[in-house]
Amino acid sequence: MQPSPTHAPATTGELIATFRQGKAFLIFSLILAAALLGLAVFVFYLSTIVPMGNDGPVSLHTSRGMTLNFASQHSVFYFTSGLLAVVGLCIVGIYVWQKKLRNTHYEVYEHGLVRITKDQRDYTPFAEIEDLYLFSSGQTVLTGLITNLAYRRNAAEPFHRVIETLKGFQKFQELVRDLHVRARLPAVAEALEAGRSVNFNCINSKQVWGKRVTGNFLKITTSPIVVNRDFLEYQGTTVPMSSLRTVDLNAWTENVVIKDENGKPVLSTIATGILSHDLFLNTLDVVLAVEEQAREPA
Repeated sequence: MQPSPTHAPATTGELIATFRQGKAFLIFSLILAAALLGLAVFVFYLSTIVPMGNDGPVSLHTSRGMTLNFASQHSVFYFTSGLLAVVGLCIVGIYVWQKKLRNTHYEVYEHGLVRITKDQRDYTPFAEIEDLYLFSSGQTVLTGLITNLAYRRNAAEPFHRVIETLKGFQKFQELVRDLHVRARLPAVAEALEAGRSVNFNCINSKQVWGKRVTGNFLKITTSPIVVNRDFLEYQGTTVPMSSLRTVDLNAWTENVVIKDENGKPVLSTIATGILSHDLFLNTLDVVLAVEEQAREPA
């Protein structure tokens, strides 16, 4: 993707909203790290001024019944000081990592999305985004709540990931999803009407659940769902479009299930495993509406 320093309103449309990263966690972690490191220095200083009586071995008993043995009273101070310093440095590391993740903010326009990192602005039109990938991570990973959005023009381009630390993330992802469908659906419908096929990338349910456990969310292996006005093809199975009847969405199982005229599922997978699944479902609505009209008696 080439950086675009400026964008004409005729190209981007009007600016709808700007979304920036939250800073509360960064400020809190920085204060906590400074407090722990300061406390570590203070404890070490105490070890140099507090008079030590018996300098023999010391045993400490925790509330859980664990016993800690130290060679001397000085060792207790050194251990405490070192532990505080290590925890403080770990929090500094988390701060640096999170600051890097939160280094980007976004502007949402009518026709595209601008990703801003420092002084670099990268504009991506919604009409060019083939893969809009929604997934869950963090503490809510098993609930399926969408906490991440990633997008790319095509498989040759890396994903650009937006995480929940973005202020107003839920509003952001809903806005991007709606504008993406609005931008791409007319071209998809035109392609189908002309007899061409449209591909949607999909990761299977096993891979979706596997990513929730192991992470590494952006490294995915996809297989195509081919949509044509005459057929639907997935994993080597081709089903006539005229035989399809319903598309069911289950909020509890997160599954999208496509059934034929006999009520038999011909495709069942976790909805977010289908990249650009909002566009996919809207595309099916268009095709199935045409089929239903064709079946109605004249």
